[in-house]
Amino acid sequence: MRKALLSLFALFSSCIILYLGVGLMNILVPSRMGLEGISTDTIGLVLSMYFVGMLTGAIYSKQLVKRVGHIRVFAGSLAIEAICILAFTLDANALLWGVLRVLLGFSHACLLTAMESWLSDSATEETRGKILAVYNACIMGGLFGGQFLMGIAEPSDNMLFVLVGILFCMATLPVLFSRSQGPVIETVAPMSIISLYRISPLGVVTCLTSGAVYSALFNLLPVFAAEFHISGFQLSLFMGCAILGAFSLQFPVGALSDRFDRRTILLGLLLLSSVLGIAIVPLAAMEMMTSIFILCGLTSGMVACYYPLSVAEAFDKLKKSEMVAAMGSMLLAFGVGGAIGPYTASLVMSAFGSSSLFYFLAVTQTFLALFTVYRMTVSKALPVADQEDFVMQGEALTTSVHLDPRTEYTEPEAPLSSEAEMAMSIAESDPATAVKLARALTITNPERGTEVAAAVAKVPGIDVMRLYEVMKEAAPYQILEITRAIVKAKPELAADLVSRLAEWYPQQVIPVAIEVGRVFPEMRIEMARIAVASAPESATQVAEYYSRLIAEERESMRPADREDDTSESDALSMATELWDANPDQALDIAVTVAESLPESAVAMTEEYMSHYESETDNETSDADSGGTAESEEHDYHDAVEWVSRLSEAAPDQAMDVAATVVEAVPESMYEVTEEYLSATEDENETVADDDETQTVVAGSDSDDAETVLDEHEKAIEWLTRMSELSPEMSLNLAVKIVEAVPESAQYVAAEVARLLHESYQTDNTGLNAEPASEIRDAVELVNRLREVSPDSAEEVAVAVLENIPEAASDVVDAISVGAESREGEWVDSIDRDSEKQVDNRHDQLGDNSEDKRGEAGR
Repeated sequence: MRKALLSLFALFSSCIILYLGVGLMNILVPSRMGLEGISTDTIGLVLSMYFVGMLTGAIYSKQLVKRVGHIRVFAGSLAIEAICILAFTLDANALLWGVLRVLLGFSHACLLTAMESWLSDSATEETRGKILAVYNACIMGGLFGGQFLMGIAEPSDNMLFVLVGILFCMATLPVLFSRSQGPVIETVAPMSIISLYRISPLGVVTCLTSGAVYSALFNLLPVFAAEFHISGFQLSLFMGCAILGAFSLQFPVGALSDRFDRRTILLGLLLLSSVLGIAIVPLAAMEMMTSIFILCGLTSGMVACYYPLSVAEAFDKLKKSEMVAAMGSMLLAFGVGGAIGPYTASLVMSAFGSSSLFYFLAVTQTFLALFTVYRMTVSKALPVADQEDFVMQGEALTTSVHLDPRTEYTEPEAPLSSEAEMAMSIAESDPATAVKLARALTITNPERGTEVAAAVAKVPGIDVMRLYEVMKEAAPYQILEITRAIVKAKPELAADLVSRLAEWYPQQVIPVAIEVGRVFPEMRIEMARIAVASAPESATQVAEYYSRLIAEERESMRPADREDDTSESDALSMATELWDANPDQALDIAVTVAESLPESAVAMTEEYMSHYESETDNETSDADSGGTAESEEHDYHDAVEWVSRLSEAAPDQAMDVAATVVEAVPESMYEVTEEYLSATEDENETVADDDETQTVVAGSDSDDAETVLDEHEKAIEWLTRMSELSPEMSLNLAVKIVEAVPESAQYVAAEVARLLHESYQTDNTGLNAEPASEIRDAVELVNRLREVSPDSAEEVAVAVLENIPEAASDVVDAISVGAESREGEWVDSIDRDSEKQVDNRHDQLGDNSEDKRGEAGR
């Protein structure tokens, strides 16, 4: 980072000197126009022309930079600015000054394009945010310091215009005397402003309004100050407070907007800024200078926050790939507002006096506040965790957003060396000679030879695979670097190049395949296949790296990008590709992927079980033709182990994973049930161990009760799902569940009794629908569950009778066998406790069956 900043020292120095002049110019021009007796509305119109020029420059500056280069645009733009500011001294003519303001705005936009694209080319993905912060600090520091240069001479004297011209000329020197070379600039087609408005209405409207109030405030403050006789050092201090507020308030506002609903923060700023701005007027009339300086700083700071808030609001709704293109529309909206604001405000000030500046701002901000409230009522707030970060903006109308750390980073291409350019020109007419040149250069200078080979590979007509073979013979120890360079130059040949590398050096394929997959996501599946084909034992390692990479990309994915999220399908494709190449590691690969991407566990299980079914069918055929069932039994246990391992890797998907296995292999239901319930119990124990200290400190059993209830709910849900798959196995399955979770006996009994009763009512299962059969099954249910959970006999009986009340007599007889002397006690107990037990179960499991509860009580 320090090295990057030092390399940009000359540019930052020029930036500070430049904005010293801009800061002085911004306060000097309106002050001088007022002294010349020019009307307020004319002053506003002349000041608006600057933004007309900036808007035009923002549109055409990139073509100009591409044509003549950064340094020439930088120096030429500063020369135009110096000429324009000196031409102000020729005649105090409003028409002349309006034309000069347009030229100043145009040249300044070109200047910003040259500087910011230069900065973005020098920044990496890790450093561009810090470089942007330093750049903004240089701008604000220069603007702030420029206000105090006003005290060097009287504004009626031409000396200040000459001083601004000198500063503009001086700003060229650090860059012209540096050894830096400008980068290649790329143009991006802007998004339609209508399209952007459809995506983020509040972002566009706020951007337009911010342009109007920002330009009106900072351009017409000197005119306002003149009416209250604020001049000399006081005027510099007044304007300095405005600049300081515009810089410093962005830090707390940014922090608040990242922690709360951004629209709420914007609404609060609009209302507070309006109130504080209106309060400035009576305080200025009372000549309370300290108060108006403070309030002006606060108001200006809030106004300066509207633009970055509008950008953040729009970015919240945009895909990452759309951000840079959308900024073209944001610049247009701000530029239009900037052109309208000063002139409209000056008309109001001309009609009602200069003090009405803050009334104009208050009314404008109130309209935006009303629109903000409207948007808050018609659209839901984005979760705070999904909001884009607030990024401070030094000067609102900038021409490049590549420094913004929120936008998609594109690594700039390094300029080609003279050897590479010569090799490319030779390759166009004589490809064989160019290949020989690359080979000879690689032998003497491997690093430069690799660059030349990559450059030659881009030339149409070159046999890239032959070039690759020649480079391998010339520098076999440099093969990894050569492969990466040629793949980057010809990504469409990546698979062929890496496959050839696998033939030569199988042990070196893994790092290259992983790197190619990282840079080119669409090639990950192919790279994984090639890597595992050359080194089968690396399947789990490749799966771990790629699944972690996909998970990181998904976690950092913006809300607008999630509709195009393919991470689950990508993970599934990668897993199937890897375990097809190495079937013995299928389970380990699936577990590795599920640990990083738990959501893919069910899809992987479905894919795995589809292969399992076909394999099982084949093995069954072999067994029928004289084989044994040993291999089938082995595969059956593999399926259960799949449930065990995947449930551990993806606990939240454990039930779906287990259900998928049972759907494919129904006969595994009991063993899978044991494995699933065991995994659930282990998970609950782990959670209980983690929360043990907190529970002891709280002194409450509520956490334990919730854990038990959660375990029961999972058991009931599992029972319901399995009963739908195989109704005839529900009773045996209930016994298995109660054996694993004895405390769930009453809940399991109630669920099985409900399913049993529904099956007899609908008579769609092929069972005998006679009441005696239903009663007999109810008694069997009570007896079976009472055997595995004797302590829950009463609760089981109550739960069954809730759904099958006509079985009361037989159930009492069943639970009284061997204890006839207690038969009366059983009846009283059931009669007394059934309503209580039913109510408790309903409260816990959310069942609202009031009629059944009444029948069970009777």
